[in-house]
Amino acid sequence: MAVSEQTMEQGRARSRLRPGRRFLVFVFTTLLGVAAVAGGLFLLHDRQAGKILPGISAAGVDLGGLTADEARAALAERLADISAGSVTVRSGLGSTAIAFADVGRVPDIDGMVADAMARGRGGSWLDETIAGLRLGARPETIALRLGYDHDRAAAAINAFADRMELNAINASVVLGTYSFAVIPSVDGQRLDATAAIAGVDALMRDPTARAGAVVAAPVVRVPPPLTSADAVQVKLAADRVSATLKVSVGKSTWEIRSWRIRPWISLAWVDGRYRPVIDRTKIPAALKKIAKVVSRPVRDAEFLRDKHGHIVGSKAARAGRKLNIAASTNAIAAALEARADAAVPGPVKLAMATIAPKRTTEEAAKTAPLMVMLGSWSTYYQSSAHNGFSANITVPTRVLNGTVVQPGAVFDFWGGLGEVSLRTGYKLGGAIVGGHSVEGKALAGGICAASTTLFNAALRSGFEILTRQPHWYYITRYPLGLDATVSGSQTMRFRNDTPNVILIRGFASPGYVHYEIWSVPNGRTVTLSRPQVSNVVAGSDSTVLAPDLPKGTSERTEWPVDGKDVVVTRTVRDAAGHVIHFDTFVSHYHRMIGILRIGTGPAAS
Repeated sequence: MAVSEQTMEQGRARSRLRPGRRFLVFVFTTLLGVAAVAGGLFLLHDRQAGKILPGISAAGVDLGGLTADEARAALAERLADISAGSVTVRSGLGSTAIAFADVGRVPDIDGMVADAMARGRGGSWLDETIAGLRLGARPETIALRLGYDHDRAAAAINAFADRMELNAINASVVLGTYSFAVIPSVDGQRLDATAAIAGVDALMRDPTARAGAVVAAPVVRVPPPLTSADAVQVKLAADRVSATLKVSVGKSTWEIRSWRIRPWISLAWVDGRYRPVIDRTKIPAALKKIAKVVSRPVRDAEFLRDKHGHIVGSKAARAGRKLNIAASTNAIAAALEARADAAVPGPVKLAMATIAPKRTTEEAAKTAPLMVMLGSWSTYYQSSAHNGFSANITVPTRVLNGTVVQPGAVFDFWGGLGEVSLRTGYKLGGAIVGGHSVEGKALAGGICAASTTLFNAALRSGFEILTRQPHWYYITRYPLGLDATVSGSQTMRFRNDTPNVILIRGFASPGYVHYEIWSVPNGRTVTLSRPQVSNVVAGSDSTVLAPDLPKGTSERTEWPVDGKDVVVTRTVRDAAGHVIHFDTFVSHYHRMIGILRIGTGPAAS
């Protein structure tokens, strides 16, 4: 049907809305849109309830839209190898493997899931929905979280370091043949545990680290407590300690040489110091000889008796002494130990111990006057046929022992002996007859050793000498110019010119004779001059053929002796220094021609 223009105009007119209606339509439409959006957002929030918002990942795993359990499962699957395997700690001393599981290296899945679940949550449903839209546009990643027990790893590394450590070796000082020597030290080696632990810590916390990882651990040198340089100083100290040591008792000194001291020394740690140590048990052996020299036996006070046993006087006691080995050992050890730090000057004073007498001088003096030895003399000789094999010296000495000479009395050698005969023990011996020595023809030959010895004791006691005669020729066992020969017509005499009795004491054994003269102290002093020798005439020797001796043998009947004149003076002073006696002893000794008899007779069969 045809439509007219009028009809069309009328239709347009009916379809146009009024302005007010258009506004209402707009508002309605807008409200419908808002409602639709809100509904959509609400539905979106509802679908995301209990799930991780989109755009969130952890350790490279997309967790958006997953529940907590699903997220844990996904992370566990992806991170299964993070706890498997081990890390190797390698060093120049060796290597060790530390299993991840042994040090608690595991992913913290619960922590990462909890973090993921919390992202975008906490506001209204609209806030959470908007947060979800934002995360979808701008995703967020949660870093891998690892659990790790640092203390267990450190314990494993320290234990490995202890096992692999090469201990340092101290230097030492040893005693060689002639001195001390140093054995050098050796440095130890140890894993640098601090650096190794730091490396393992970093690797264990590195999420990319997996099985087969290696941590290079440095090795440090560990010096010993005693280095070579330290030992050199100790050696020098040991050398000082072992140097020759001087020890003394009074004014006497001795040396203990280095070779003896060195074996006493060892090297040891004392109070944290390596130093020389003295073995005190070895010191006493070095003191034995010194102990013999310085020791003095105790002497009890005793009574002096004449030949009849009557008490004449008393002899003072004398305290004995001996080396105090224990105290001396300690003194030596202390001095040696002090040398380790510095040189110690001066000798070490050894300790002495006093031995008290059982009977004191005071106790003996209550019974008899105290006497002292005024003078003494000893002669050593060869026991032979010339002196009756000592009988002609020992017999008179024993007879004269205990002889008492009263004040003012004269002692005469022959008078003091009494009977001299074969019956009284004397024998035939040698003598000088006609200027020559003869053997086996003189009764009591050789007795001059006794008279000369007693004469020298009396001479040095300060008594008045009345008679003395030298031998025909000088005999070297007697003091030059002070011998006293006796014969049938010749004697030796002196006077006791003191107000006190004197006691002659004699001691003899084969080859030795000794005389002492005892009395109350009188204060006398005796000075002897050096022998003045003059008019020396040299002796000579000769040989004589002797058919009575077998061929090839010889016999000496005379020795060559120089002739000479000898003068010795003696000055005796009293306690005040006044001269009591001044004597000049002149000795004229004849020249002797030696005689050696050479055998020419038949050889002995």
